Amino acid sequence: MQKYLDAFHTLKSERGDEFRRQHGLVIKTGEGLGAAILKLLKPTWTTDEPDQLLNNNGLFFSVWVDQECEATGIARYNLHAKKLRAIKGEAFAARQFARTFRSRFQDELKNWPQCTFPKGPITLFEGHFPLNAETLHADTSRLLDQFANQAPQLDRLLSE
Repeated sequence: MQKYLDAFHTLKSERGDEFRRQHGLVIKTGEGLGAAILKLLKPTWTTDEPDQLLNNNGLFFSVWVDQECEATGIARYNLHAKKLRAIKGEAFAARQFARTFRSRFQDELKNWPQCTFPKGPITLFEGHFPLNAETLHADTSRLLDQFANQAPQLDRLLSE
């Protein structure tokens, strides 16, 4: 896992300031749940501590590699909307948020590799791409750019 974690750390050090400055997004990297993890989120999308890797709540985009990924030759990614009521209040309708997100972003997400819409409100979309240690940095960087372009729309959707 270390080579994947190193690739994620490198990506964070190269692009972290740019993402914070241009998009208000924070890149987090680390190891958790047996995986090398990279996350992208806005601090306003969670009540978790800034340095906390594993989120208790919030809206966050993740890319990860674990032993199963390595065995199958894929890296996984997803967008989670976990316990958004902690941020938005008890009246927040998570299922409606997920339905609205999926209906608005369905066309855009066709450009994401192997992207699917799971049922339920927590995982808004998920997908995978070929795991290649030599291209992981570039492949992940491309996904981060795609997600950054969607961040303003997510802000609008959260505020509705």
